Amino acid sequence: MDIPASVFNEDWLIVAGFLLFILLGHSIRYANWAYVREHMHVYLGAILFASIIWLLRAGIGSTLNFHLLGMTVITLMFGWRLALLAATVIVSIALWRVEAGLLAIPLNTLVMGGIPILITVQLLRWSQQHLPTNVFIFVFVNGFLAAIVSSVAVVLTGSWLLWWTDTFSAHYLQTYYLPFIPLLISNVP
Repeated sequence: MDIPASVFNEDWLIVAGFLLFILLGHSIRYANWAYVREHMHVYLGAILFASIIWLLRAGIGSTLNFHLLGMTVITLMFGWRLALLAATVIVSIALWRVEAGLLAIPLNTLVMGGIPILITVQLLRWSQQHLPTNVFIFVFVNGFLAAIVSSVAVVLTGSWLLWWTDTFSAHYLQTYYLPFIPLLISNVP
């Protein structure tokens, strides 16, 4: 889902930009740059692969579309700080292609990158504290479940934002967009 800048008041876009600026500043300052130097090819490859799957989309019009996010995998591989940097690059590439506007990048990054990163990190912390250490638990809980919950959260948050700004009516979203959630989550792996 691409949320164009034109549907939001400029104040909301500035607040989203300021929040993303603070988060990116923190991410840049405290990211594990030694790991990135050693594994630059993996990090850039993950960004490239995620950019490609974000550009492969199906949907209704230019705003209501479906695509796999890949943010759960990137978060589990590199941590939330590097995942947020990757999400910013990926969203910038995706929105540059569809010409949604530069001001839309922070809001879309927070919705399509920040929400999955937050859910993945919280589910990872919860599973590390409450579940036994097991590769199957890691894959199914932190991989599959986090990706499913993240995908549903992004679709619902984006739909709510588009309804709240009167871009689409609730009836339109319920009829033409939200019924595809089961199809989306069945293809999460």
